[in-house]
Amino acid sequence: MQVFSTETQIESVRAAIRPVNDENTAQIESSARSIIDTVRQHGDDAVAEYTRKFDWTGASPTNLKVESDMIRAARAGLDRELGKVFSKCGKNIRDFHNSERRHLQTWSLSGTDGSSLGQIVRPVASAGIYTPGGKAAYPSTVLMAAIPAIVAGVKNIVLCSPPDSSGSISPLVAAAAADLNINEVFRIGGAQAIAALAYGTKSLPKVDVIAGPGNSYVNAAKRIVSGDVGIDMLAGPSEVCIIADGGANAAFAAADLLAQTEHGPDNRGFLFSPSKKFVDDVITELERQREQLSRQDILAKSGESLVLVVTESLEEAIELSNLLAPEHLELQVREPLSVLPLIENAGAILLGDYTSAPIGDYFAGPSHTLPTAGAARFSSPLSVSTFLKRTSVLYFNEEAALACADDVALMAEAEGFDGHAAAARVRKNG
Repeated sequence: MQVFSTETQIESVRAAIRPVNDENTAQIESSARSIIDTVRQHGDDAVAEYTRKFDWTGASPTNLKVESDMIRAARAGLDRELGKVFSKCGKNIRDFHNSERRHLQTWSLSGTDGSSLGQIVRPVASAGIYTPGGKAAYPSTVLMAAIPAIVAGVKNIVLCSPPDSSGSISPLVAAAAADLNINEVFRIGGAQAIAALAYGTKSLPKVDVIAGPGNSYVNAAKRIVSGDVGIDMLAGPSEVCIIADGGANAAFAAADLLAQTEHGPDNRGFLFSPSKKFVDDVITELERQREQLSRQDILAKSGESLVLVVTESLEEAIELSNLLAPEHLELQVREPLSVLPLIENAGAILLGDYTSAPIGDYFAGPSHTLPTAGAARFSSPLSVSTFLKRTSVLYFNEEAALACADDVALMAEAEGFDGHAAAARVRKNG
């Protein structure tokens, strides 16, 4: 844990909140590129080989797809109360993105000079959803990534998730897929899954957009295939930043820092507050609450990089947050709505003491796949728009085209393109 005061350590604070670069980035990207090239060349055989190497020794080109009866059985075997929660979360996610979709429609604008301009907004034909595996199950990622695609109108959705050593994907992930009627589910993880989704194999269809978070190899693979296929973003380790005044609840703040940093040892948590007493109280709560949680090893490691800063004012705390551009930003202040207009960079903003990041992660509705590592400065959360494409539509009748022909030709000639100029003038001059 790193504790600072901006009064005397502002440069140290700025250094501590900079994005952390993976020292092995070049090696990871080289490995991912090799995997992608091999999958492009050898298809299912390569996917199965990498699956045997990294996840499940029984993988073969013929058993990469999860059987539909296994998906149905997972949903049927889901705890009844948990199943109700799945339904509630799914409804909230769908309601939020249905509202978003209503604002993303085809439109046109007709001029008085015989011209008409517009945009056609339509969904991509297919999407691949990647859901991580490992030491945790992520059915919430299935809901948070797939429902926006469904609301957008995507017809074909493929889900990939890494298998365990027995060849099974998480029953919770399978149950979430069943809830959404996703039948194309594959037990594939890592860069090989991204390659298969991007370029297709005999058993796995090529998709138009790949969405969903993953580890550093998944991110590297998404970066490499971007351009050949659309991607949502490069979502790295999770982050939470809490801006709190002296009236906030230290137990709440500590719990939220621990919640967001229990995902993995490289997750990061930040607290900015003008109250030294509050920061001290949070430190005490962190030690007390950590002992009650199960993921001790992860929390011990991620706890080393927690950054707690005593600022000179609430305004300075906000300035630091805007510089950080966090994935999750919690405003645990007495008047969060008055502070909200000052926030420039954040993936998701959670207002008030009771709106915790876990509410956003699971239940509220907006997707929990958010920009990380400062990308909120220029990037947006996964949403319906991730799965939509926009096509410009232009119509000029004869009168409108002839009226602008000389202007078009003059601009073309200024750029040195006499063919463009001629194409405009031929309609006027014959």
